[in-house]
Amino acid sequence: MKFTQLMCKQHIGRAIRTLWQVQQERPIIATKAEQTLTSLGFTVQDALVVIKPPKKFFKNETFTKANNVHPNWKKESCLMYTNNNLLQEGVLQACLLTKTIKVDDEIPEKVKILMTDIPEHVDNLLKRITYTSSIYDAQQVKLPKLKDPNKPSWVFPRVYGITSTRKMYNLTRKFLQLCESLCGLSVAQNRSVIRNEVLSICIEKELDLLQFSFQMDFIMTSLIPLTSIADVNANNEVDMPDIFPLHHTIGLTKSNIYKIEDIYPIDMRSKLTNVHTIFINYDQEEVKNLTELPVTESQIHARSLIESFTAATVYARQMFGKNVKKLTKPIVVQCIQSDGQNFHFSVYQLNTLDIDGREGIRNFWWSAPSIKLYEKAQYKNGKPYLEGYNNEVFKRFFAFYKNK
Repeated sequence: MKFTQLMCKQHIGRAIRTLWQVQQERPIIATKAEQTLTSLGFTVQDALVVIKPPKKFFKNETFTKANNVHPNWKKESCLMYTNNNLLQEGVLQACLLTKTIKVDDEIPEKVKILMTDIPEHVDNLLKRITYTSSIYDAQQVKLPKLKDPNKPSWVFPRVYGITSTRKMYNLTRKFLQLCESLCGLSVAQNRSVIRNEVLSICIEKELDLLQFSFQMDFIMTSLIPLTSIADVNANNEVDMPDIFPLHHTIGLTKSNIYKIEDIYPIDMRSKLTNVHTIFINYDQEEVKNLTELPVTESQIHARSLIESFTAATVYARQMFGKNVKKLTKPIVVQCIQSDGQNFHFSVYQLNTLDIDGREGIRNFWWSAPSIKLYEKAQYKNGKPYLEGYNNEVFKRFFAFYKNK
């Protein structure tokens, strides 16, 4: 008989089970919070009465078994564009769909002058935010498969780590928090950020009915709307793009099951109803071409244009009426799209909702090329490693936040 080595250690699993057994017998201490609030004149309600369940907007409902007809089925088909769709011709097609002209390949001068140098202590905070968001986060999930075009049959080991969506959420949330701290209460109290809300519009273009429906990752609203950047009658010499022989609706999903409604997640009785900046996540695993071709930068930028147009349009209809065509004043929306590493900054000015044809008043769009926050953020030889950090990203981010 062989004796094993005596291990003088406590079994952690057994200790945790014992702790749970002891803690489950603890009585719930009744506080006097409800009694105190009632005495002060506040009405106490059940949380489930106040909080509404999230809208399940993107999932198609099932057909009714009685007559095999969907309650939202309509004879006229609708062309739909949602979060995971891409336009085949990218920015050119997006401009034709929304009657928009691309004014410049840079952000407007009004926003550019707000970009300032970053102090050293703030730059150190930004590096720490990048480390905590892209390296130190506790999420460990199976990442997309690695592929080598030169070795298509080679199977690489699966890698675990932080998803691009999680990185984008972390960076956006912490960048906004840093912007609030740098600007102070005078600016921060006039901003509000909501997350994971739906924006949707139905709009007619020539003989087609279009529906743009998106779930925005972050929406920042402000007390005062953004002022217009250019005169609505400017840039008349710029011609609309041409994608002939393709039609401007190529690649959109046709469906007979839809609802004709505008969805704006903010109550117009609130003071902070003016849409200021939208933040979009680009997930390479979810947003793909139907043809399985590689996604181009133009297609990624087109998402910013379409979603900015949607946000501006649904806000304009809330302000000026559902059937409005000619706006009394332009609506300006800023957009930041990111996959956790690459950032795309753009500004959209909605001048008209009459998007038929090519002549007359048109909408404006300023778009800067995508820039990287870093080249590599990973562990190298067991140590955190950040290469190619670029503080230009936060300069633009901060300028967008301060703009008014």
